[in-house]
Amino acid sequence: MTIDAVDADGAVAFWQAALGYPRRRDRPPFSVLTPAAGDGRPAVLIQRVDGPIPQGQRVHLDLRVDDVDAEVERLVALGATVRWTMDETDRGGSRWTTMADPQGVLFCVAEARG
Repeated sequence: MTIDAVDADGAVAFWQAALGYPRRRDRPPFSVLTPAAGDGRPAVLIQRVDGPIPQGQRVHLDLRVDDVDAEVERLVALGATVRWTMDETDRGGSRWTTMADPQGVLFCVAEARG
């Protein structure tokens, strides 16, 4: 997963804290964040761009957690903003919150799946 960012250092700091990933290496224009060995989650690359970032976003993360409200609160404290919350549990779906990181990149926080 690659995330374009004008403020790459700010994006790295946010995603390190949000995901609990260490920064493994820097190879400009990329900073590579990876989970611990044996953790099956994907690596995240932050790509420094000169900006502005074009409109539209082709990829986003879905963060699956046990406590959505607590995670949303934690991410807001790290600089994320809530864009909207959807609740489709009455139709057999799920509830999730769409957020934006400090760079404006959208991602979702949803309940963990069994």
